[in-house]
Amino acid sequence: MTATGFGGTSDSVYYQWAAHTWRESGQLLAPDGRPYRYWGPLYPLLLAWFYGPAGVRVLHGAALLSYLGLWTRIGERLLPAGRRGWLPWLLALSAALLVPAKYVWSETVFGALGAVYFWALLNWTRQKQLGWLWVATAAGFLLPLQRTAGLFLLAGAWAGLVLTGQWQGKWRPLLLHAVGCVIGGLAWNYYAEVLAGPKLYQATRPWDALGSVADYGFVLVRWLLPLGASWRDALPGLWAVALPVLLACLFPYKKAEKQVGAPLPAETGGARARAELRMLWWAVLVNIAALLLATGALRAATGPHNAERYCAALVGPVVLLVLARWPNAAELPSRYEKSFRWLGRSVLAVWLAYSAVRAGHNALQLRARPAMPWPDATGQGRLVK
Repeated sequence: MTATGFGGTSDSVYYQWAAHTWRESGQLLAPDGRPYRYWGPLYPLLLAWFYGPAGVRVLHGAALLSYLGLWTRIGERLLPAGRRGWLPWLLALSAALLVPAKYVWSETVFGALGAVYFWALLNWTRQKQLGWLWVATAAGFLLPLQRTAGLFLLAGAWAGLVLTGQWQGKWRPLLLHAVGCVIGGLAWNYYAEVLAGPKLYQATRPWDALGSVADYGFVLVRWLLPLGASWRDALPGLWAVALPVLLACLFPYKKAEKQVGAPLPAETGGARARAELRMLWWAVLVNIAALLLATGALRAATGPHNAERYCAALVGPVVLLVLARWPNAAELPSRYEKSFRWLGRSVLAVWLAYSAVRAGHNALQLRARPAMPWPDATGQGRLVK
């Protein structure tokens, strides 16, 4: 998919130029010569290290593998044995993960950092080893420096910890953890908003976010069902309603954890797994709600393509929650169990096939896009594949 080079948009130019100026002068600058400040500083710093198309392939490839591997490990802890094997394939063939990796965008690395954070945090809640909390703090510190939305992801995870009771008796280390996570992001935003000069936003109209509800609803449903792009504008009211309905359906109710057939491993069964699934659910909910509020307050880019890009880090938890809520054939009378199990596997196979077709279609389209040139030592654009 990246053999023809990496695509770029207006924010890609900012990332790329900031990386170039850091390599040349040790300063993060925007193309107009002003201080770089519209997005977090981590991604252009990484680009300065992994400079050029070959370096970005290594960076994005490692991030995708980390994302896939860590969410697969989380799924092994939280999903029944019969559904764990589907998770890595559904993630590997997700167009929402593959498309951002084609561009000089920060979402791919952001998703990997989010996966590290949740993996370490879940390990800490179970093992009570401070080493895991230190790992989570390091990843949490980097998240808002990669994208401001990292603060939203952290807020969702912490809301989940509080609302599921997993914080009880651990508030002191969690408080230090929270401070360590947000201090870098808050310092950068203070610099970007106050010291580096004001940002230029369009006029604020919070109700504009209402249209984005349909964008996010359409995107999440499209992860599960084959929908044409034109359907978004044809049925906006339907997708606006679909978002809260789908999120409500994904909530890990107690019934979803009932096991009548073969028991789950001890670490994935019962209230603990349900609490961890609910923490992931709250992280998804708070993150989407915060993205909607930010869209209205800052007039950020809208539309289903941008919504899917911003939600890329949520593919792992959303797919995991869908599989966790999958109907359990063992709960049915024995005469229906075999047929229902066959039906469930068939539906999962169709979902996987749809994901593969969509990913392949997007890959073919992306290969046809022109490559983005990279500035050389003189600052002139140079096309490198």
